[in-house]
Parts: sequence; structure tokens; C-alpha cells
Amino acid sequence: MKRFLALTCEALARMTYSLAAASEHTITIQLYKQGLHNRPKGLRAVLQEQIDAVPPATYDAILLAYGMCGNSTVGLIARDTPLVIPRVHDCISLYLGSHDRYMAEFEEHPGTYWYSVDYMERQEPGAAVALGAAGIADQEDQYETYVAKFGKETADALMEEMRKWSQHYTRAVFIDTGVGHSAPYEQRAADKAELENWVFERKTGNNRLLKMLIAGEWAEDEILVVPAGHYIEQSGASGLIRAVRSPA
Repeated sequence: MKRFLALTCEALARMTYSLAAASEHTITIQLYKQGLHNRPKGLRAVLQEQIDAVPPATYDAILLAYGMCGNSTVGLIARDTPLVIPRVHDCISLYLGSHDRYMAEFEEHPGTYWYSVDYMERQEPGAAVALGAAGIADQEDQYETYVAKFGKETADALMEEMRKWSQHYTRAVFIDTGVGHSAPYEQRAADKAELENWVFERKTGNNRLLKMLIAGEWAEDEILVVPAGHYIEQSGASGLIRAVRSPA
């Protein structure tokens, strides 16, 4: 039995807790606001601060239940404790179970908004309703927020740009991860698709990759182990990221 510290976004809260509860290992979970993704450098700083605060020999590994997430995790340094992170772009791959499944979806239909219980139930006021869709909060609420912040003229211009940008999206997909009461959230996603005249689909999620992370089953081609004294670097190869020895 091992002891792991799992640092995870709220968008994966239910999946992470359910897997930790069933794990043979002792898992300590630290949740972070999903809105931190909007400021990648800020999220990186928050995660690095927590990593640095872990005393030596407290855990066997620090699990990062994140993807690259706009390069938020690129540059993170393992101090005394190894870091372990899935080789994925973002949490959509973790909902679907693999990087390959997400890439197949993306290649077939790149203009997709992704919805899930975890993400939607913890949505902050004014935030995007779906993943892969920064800035697509319900337009009426978003407009009022812009007016309050910037004035009517600027708000009108921003909304016009948002409408142009959103025309590239034509599909909404609700991912049922099997945890939580999904019906009302699925309906919200379906209603949004109908309003915008998008195709709506429901897909069954797969927790295999997140389960591998929590279980300590770290297949090299899907999960990166960053030894102490190394940092995460983006890689042009298919593995997306790699561990590089820190010069410090």
C-alpha cells in the first residue's frame, strides 16, 4: 500500500473521489478551483506552491489529475517527491478514458462543446458552461457582466466577436461519467444545443486513465512519471510531455 497526494481540478472531483474511495492505496485529495485554468501561470504557481510544501517522505508520489491544460502544468518541478501526470491535453481526455479517444473525436468533429456533471455543477458565475469553449457562458448573463465591467459600447463589441467565434462550433456533447445525478445537467446541455441549433450527443465516459493514475498503474505511454529533481517539459513527440532534469 502506498500513500499518494492527488492534486486535482474541481472538474474531476466526483471521479477522483470515487476512485480514491475504492483504491487500495491511501489517497489524500486537494481540490483546486476550475476557474484557475483561465490563468495558466497562476494555476502553475498554485500547484508548484503545494508541491514545494510537501515534506520529504510524506508521500510516495504526488498525482496531478490534470492534463497540460493550456501549459499550466508545463514547467512544474518535482522536489523531493515524484510527480505523476497523464499524457493528455486536458480533462476531456480524462473523461473519455484516453488521449487517443479524444483525438479521434476531435479529428471527426473539432467544433464541439463538452459538458459534464463535475464541471457544470461547480461552474462559477460568468464562467463558460462547457469545456473546450472559453467564453461561451449564456449570452444574456455574459452581456450584463460585460456592461457592468466595460460599458455598453464595449460590451456590444465583445458579444459580436463571441457570436462570430461560436459559429465554428456545431456540436454539444454531454459526457456521462457514471457519477452524480446527470439528468438535469444533460438536459441543460441539450437545451443549449437546441437553442444554438447544434447537434447534441450523449457519450458514455470512461475512467480508465484516471483510474490508472490513482491505482499506481503508470503505463509509460499514457502517464509520465517525473522523478525528484526533474521538471515537466512540453514535447513535440506523441507523448506530449517529458521529464527533464532541473538545472537548479
